[in-house]
Amino acid sequence: MNTEILNSPHYWDEKYNSNNTGWDIKSSNPVFVDLLKENKLIKPSKILITGSGKGYDAVAAAKENYDVTAVDFSKKANELAGNLADENSVKINFITEDIFDLMNNYKNYFDAVYEYTTFCAIKPARRKEYAKVMSEIIKPGGKLIALLFPVDGRPGGPPFNIDILEFYNFFSKYFIMEISTFKINSIKPRKGKEVLQVYRKK
Repeated sequence: MNTEILNSPHYWDEKYNSNNTGWDIKSSNPVFVDLLKENKLIKPSKILITGSGKGYDAVAAAKENYDVTAVDFSKKANELAGNLADENSVKINFITEDIFDLMNNYKNYFDAVYEYTTFCAIKPARRKEYAKVMSEIIKPGGKLIALLFPVDGRPGGPPFNIDILEFYNFFSKYFIMEISTFKINSIKPRKGKEVLQVYRKK
């Protein structure tokens, strides 16, 4: 495919308008929910959910008393997520914006960022740039919670395969890796195809 189209919000709006969202697991991710409830790696604080889609993970974090900001390129996605937040009576700051522009208004702002199915959806040539953006918006000492999917070497995309070592090389310039594990509560279709990594900003 022409990966330039991934830089357009229209492409993602069309996906949501036609319900062509094969990545949607129709619930919050159990790996993330476990992290929120265990309250070990991340404490209730200012957290950003990247590529927040229909809002399941954002709502889960808000229910656990996090100060949640959710960003998505798609206006339609945020509309759906806003409805879900209203249904669950939680407050979330929804941003309809290109994630690469966040550093303009959110420099050193977030205590934590949760990354899931965003890194694999952007144009692969922009992955190094994405790491730089994360380093700009997370506070010193803040956490990047990265649930990397897919890591099974699949061709094509999106979602584009994530090489774990490449991801580490991009992010270790700005962050110290604290955890990397496949021993997580993945949903059945994704078992062995995703890995949890936690990084702390230098």
